Order: sequence, then structure tokens, then C-alpha cells
Amino acid sequence: MSFIQVVIIVVAVIGMVVGLSKQKAGIEWGKPVAIVCIVVALVVALWSSVRTLGGNNNAGVVDREITFQKLGGKKLGLYLAEKHAGAKVLILTEPKLGSQTGKPNPLVEGLKEGMGSTLTVVAEASPEVPADKAKAFAKEMPMEGTPSGGAATEMMPPLEYWYTAKIFDALLGKYDGQFDLLVTTIGLPQDAARGSAILKGKSCPKIAVLNGSIYDLKAAFKPTMIVAAITYNPKAVYDDKPVPRDLDEAFGKRFLLVTPETLPAVGSANPDIFRSGN
Repeated sequence: MSFIQVVIIVVAVIGMVVGLSKQKAGIEWGKPVAIVCIVVALVVALWSSVRTLGGNNNAGVVDREITFQKLGGKKLGLYLAEKHAGAKVLILTEPKLGSQTGKPNPLVEGLKEGMGSTLTVVAEASPEVPADKAKAFAKEMPMEGTPSGGAATEMMPPLEYWYTAKIFDALLGKYDGQFDLLVTTIGLPQDAARGSAILKGKSCPKIAVLNGSIYDLKAAFKPTMIVAAITYNPKAVYDDKPVPRDLDEAFGKRFLLVTPETLPAVGSANPDIFRSGN
């Protein structure tokens, strides 16, 4: 996969998230934009696979981005180990389909490396996609499946399409009393603030966002709620240079670390990471 293809996919995914958010807000063009972005990402990924099979293997680009992901996780892990030593951690991960099942998550691998033995991972858990949502999404996706009874394309409905506060609470409820720090690689549900009984309750765990939108979460950054988050750096540098050996230098090429303490400075330097007025 070439550098340009990686950038196109990243932009397409961002467009998909924005489109689905606008759809939920009642804006008519949100859904078409999301679908177009998903199709673009799939087409680019498919074209990359075809070229790779044809001998044009640009695995170095993919390996480099995986390394950046691991370093992003490691940075958060080191921070949590320093500030929340002894915590019991529940890690939320995105569910996987078919051939994706069992594949390692570089963010989680880096997180665990950074935390070391200072924190205890209680479990890694994934929410289950509701059957009706999966079925409805399959009907809406023009690239889902093939004609004449062919095998369906492995395509997970976007989290924004089905990941609700109710599903979030049900998943965390399975580990009630077993953890005090939640690390999420899938962010929080869009309706979490108004719909999650757990987040409103007295026993709300501390939260670290390893991946996922923090756009509407500025007010939640406090010592009793969101204690840290990794988010993409709006000034990220994409080039063909090797990943820097220095952790902080490499991290800064892709990510920002946001904490209750650094929020004023980081937010001021990068105003687009939060919704205006929050």
C-alpha cells in the first residue's frame, strides 16, 4: 500500500465518521457522504491488494504505520503506569469478523508494553453488534456481498451505526467491581453523556481513550472521569522517513496526549480537536 493510498483511506474513514454523525443529527447528506467514504476506502484497499498480488509490495509503508500505532499505545501505557499505578484495567476493543478475528491490535500491544506489570489487565472485551443493525447495514452497503450467492464481504458496521450507551453499559456491567480504569480503543458511544447510567453513577470508572473521538468530550477531562486520551495530531507529518527512535519525537508525528492537566495548552494549540464552545 503506497503512502498516498494510506492517506486516502485515513481521510475516507474520517469522512465516514463525520457523515454518520451528521446523519444522526438529522442532516440529509450525512448518510450518502458516509457511504461514499466507505466505498472509497474499500476500493483503495482492494486496489492495493491487487497490486500487491501483482508484485508491487509496499509493505514498508504499512509496517511503518503499525509501528506508529504501537508507539501511540505505548505512550499512553507509560503515562497510565506513572499516574495510575496499581489500577485494574478493562480494555474495550472493536469486534472483528472472519479473517480479522485473532489478529493483533498494535495499539493494545503498545499499551500493554507501556503499562508493564504496573497495572493489571482484567480483560479485553468487545461489544456485540446487534443482529438487526448488522442486517440493515448489509442491505445499505452497495459492496456488501456478491451476486448469485457469492460470499459476503467481511464488513463491520461502523460503530456510530450501532454502538449505544445501552450496549456500553451492558458490556461494562459484566465486569462490575472488577476494574477501576477503562481503556477504550473504540471511544465512547455518541449518546454516552445522556444515556449511560454507569457514567452518571457514583462508581463510574476512570477512563483513558486510546482510540476514538474526543471531539465532544472536552468537559469530561477531569481526574474522576477521562484521565487521558490519545488523539490524532492535526499537524501530523506523513513522509517516507523511518520512524524516529525517540518515543516522544515519533509520537508527536502522529498523535497528541491530552490529559486534564495538559488540556488548556493542547486545546489552545489545536482548537479543532474539540467542538467549538465546549
